[in-house]
Amino acid sequence: MIIPWGTDAPIYHRPVATIGVIVVNVLIFVAFPSHLHEDWMLELGAGIHPLQWLSNIFMHLGLGHLLGNMIFLWAFGIIVEGKLGALGFLAVYLAMGVGESALFQMLARPEEVRYMLGASGAIFGLMALCLLWAPRNDLYCYVLFRIFPSEWEIPIIWFAGFYIAWDAFAASAGSFAVSTALIHAGGALAGTVAGLLLLKLNLVDCEGWDLISLMRGRRGESGKSSKSKRRSSLAEKLRKRSKKAPEKSKKSADEQAHDALQLFRGHLDANEIEAALAIYKGMRRKLRGWRPPDSDWTRLIKALLDQKAWDDAVGVMRAYLDESQLPSPKVRLKMAEVLIRHMDRPAAGLRVLEGVAAADLTAPLAQARSRLITMAETMREEGTLELDEEIRGV
Repeated sequence: MIIPWGTDAPIYHRPVATIGVIVVNVLIFVAFPSHLHEDWMLELGAGIHPLQWLSNIFMHLGLGHLLGNMIFLWAFGIIVEGKLGALGFLAVYLAMGVGESALFQMLARPEEVRYMLGASGAIFGLMALCLLWAPRNDLYCYVLFRIFPSEWEIPIIWFAGFYIAWDAFAASAGSFAVSTALIHAGGALAGTVAGLLLLKLNLVDCEGWDLISLMRGRRGESGKSSKSKRRSSLAEKLRKRSKKAPEKSKKSADEQAHDALQLFRGHLDANEIEAALAIYKGMRRKLRGWRPPDSDWTRLIKALLDQKAWDDAVGVMRAYLDESQLPSPKVRLKMAEVLIRHMDRPAAGLRVLEGVAAADLTAPLAQARSRLITMAETMREEGTLELDEEIRGV
């Protein structure tokens, strides 16, 4: 059994709507048992009943049905709402659930009356949206195998892709007769259409990490960035488009650099380190020669070291040492320490230490340099293997 409970995808809006939908589902399950309220289920083969298009997606057959759907609704809902905002999430979620229900009821043949209920169709729509918008991000899952639970990180493209492909195959094997598999496949199709449409209209910001961009070889700034301080929701984007304001002229390079620096500092102040790193990398690719002031540069380095993000920290430190007018010797020693202690790269650490002489250091720093040299030489004598590649800044 696999239970998804969280994600490393960037969440720019609190999941208030996702939580609200879960609460409504639970309350309806408790207050209105499905077997006592057939009029609220989706009746197939007995005419058109628009109210059922909405009511059936909030009803469940039993506790297991409810729990399974709510776990998946949470895992995928927070990703979708994190990109669209509460109103956008509700609009898309209800549109997928209601639209799929309406289509099934309109196309049902009157040969045999059947009933359909549950949120799984809309939830498979959310899975398809996540597969399109955040394929490289992971789901945090509890995997229960016998009596030995473990925690896995499963890429969304594999997790959602497997479930969708499995039900699509089952639906086709059943000649697309009305079944749970067909409901799931229909929801995934609705999510795919909605996801592509919102991408086409530029109403969702996936930072270049959506499936279409990846297939075209256009990757974004950061596949696993943390929360940004402010992102427009789908509702805000639609309101902005409705206003016929004149287009602003493109900002100059100096204005872009200034704005990026302010945003970079804002993320550092809010301890949103991965978002600050994403801006740092993006601006250095976009504007040649862009770099933050030394005080902000060293703040980023310290934050990455605190998070034990060794690879990123070494890259930023190398750029700082190469480009700063007055690089701090402490940064050079810290870079050597990371290479030696944490990355098992004694040779690279020794090359970094060659860039500063003991005579140029204070007594405590000179002693630290000596200890690092001794440690690196000991590691090399013991046969520590390393990939002898150059460390470059971004």
